[in-house]
Amino acid sequence: MEENLKIQLKPKKKLTAFDAISSTLAQMAPAAAIYYGFPVIFAASGIGSPLTLLLATVAITMVGLSLTNFSKIHPSSGSLIKYISMTFGDIVGTTASLVFLIGTIFLAGSAFIELGGWTSDSLALYNIHIHWIVPTIILGLIVWAITVVGIYSSTKIAAVALFIEVAVLVFVSVLVLLHPPAPLSLKPFAFSSIQNGIAGLSLAFPLAIYLFIGFENSAALAEETDNPKRNTARAVLVSIAIMSVFYIFVNYSIIQGFSNHIDDLVKSTNPFIDLSNQYLGSFSVLAIIAGFTSILGMTIACLNGFSRIAFNSAREGLIYRKLSRVSKWGTPIGTLTLLFILGMLAAILIGLLSKGWVTAFGYLSTIGTIPLLLIYSLLNLAVIFYKKEKWPFHKKYLFPSLGLLSILIPIWAMVQPGQPEPVSYFPWIVLALCVVSFIYSWFTVKKKSPISANFRPLLKKEEL
Repeated sequence: MEENLKIQLKPKKKLTAFDAISSTLAQMAPAAAIYYGFPVIFAASGIGSPLTLLLATVAITMVGLSLTNFSKIHPSSGSLIKYISMTFGDIVGTTASLVFLIGTIFLAGSAFIELGGWTSDSLALYNIHIHWIVPTIILGLIVWAITVVGIYSSTKIAAVALFIEVAVLVFVSVLVLLHPPAPLSLKPFAFSSIQNGIAGLSLAFPLAIYLFIGFENSAALAEETDNPKRNTARAVLVSIAIMSVFYIFVNYSIIQGFSNHIDDLVKSTNPFIDLSNQYLGSFSVLAIIAGFTSILGMTIACLNGFSRIAFNSAREGLIYRKLSRVSKWGTPIGTLTLLFILGMLAAILIGLLSKGWVTAFGYLSTIGTIPLLLIYSLLNLAVIFYKKEKWPFHKKYLFPSLGLLSILIPIWAMVQPGQPEPVSYFPWIVLALCVVSFIYSWFTVKKKSPISANFRPLLKKEEL
């Protein structure tokens, strides 16, 4: 045990609250979310999309509050998995770590293929034709190298990428609101504007939740963040608040740019790009650059956050211990490399088996999201059943219950009958992986003494 406690992430310079927030926002990838997520939300809930995003914000905030309950007391790079293990013990903790790792492999794959695919398509606009596999591998290697050489430098790069995409998105949105094709209207904020009412809301809600995935990034960076008990919780909730306001603002601007005409919105494959072409003219290339920086920043933040949680699982013996190897730069090179290799293999394999990289991106994202939603659900249950802290009623029961309910809705949307093939098989694939993970965890934990049921601080007292 003492040997494990010595394996810590020790960056040369710790992250500030601003760095943690920037990394979290970068992982949410606002431009990519707006380019790929908004068209589907428009099709499902119509011009009432801002209300859909607002309700998703409330739901994800409940999950964020459950996470901060623990992070304020026990900041750990293990974050989600650590807290589940603290509450439910080694078997559930080991199972959760394996399920989480499986999900992050597919999500890493989705990030890699989106980065390579977007680059390939963007170059094709200028008659430079390269198969998406080439930039996927090259850019994936560059991202891996960036994340290995230091958390501080990689988060700064992600922050710069975030600034570029946000600047472009805000600039175009403001232009639309200053020069709308028709008088501005508050109609999108009326519940009656949600297409097909509750049915439309239910259809759009899961994807609206998906836009916020990555909000837990700062919790995984706790061990490398200055004053983690304070800054981690702040970063989680501030990031959710900032992204909520930003999403609703841009969403509303797009709707006004299309004069509240849902038919025109749905016909557009990428409404924001269409508005950029209209309002920026020859400078619309900025929107393409924003898409690239968004995906680049997201990929960096994705590897940083996910690798830390896997690192902590390896350090505690929940998964193969030797994966907890730390580089000379103080980064978890073992789990960073694992996620890179397996994520890249998933991206290439599913990409080649699919009808284009965009379809493969959708498959990888869906398969990877289901395990994360299950982990979010367990986190809310962990708050309810954790007995070593006496939180107020609203923190211990009300918020976690609402958070659990909000996560069950997108889970049901993904598993309900009637899904097209092969998406209809994905929940069963994840279920099978969960069962195998549980069986493996059961026999593994029974063969050794408990190592994670009781919390062991990973940070020195003076560092907290």
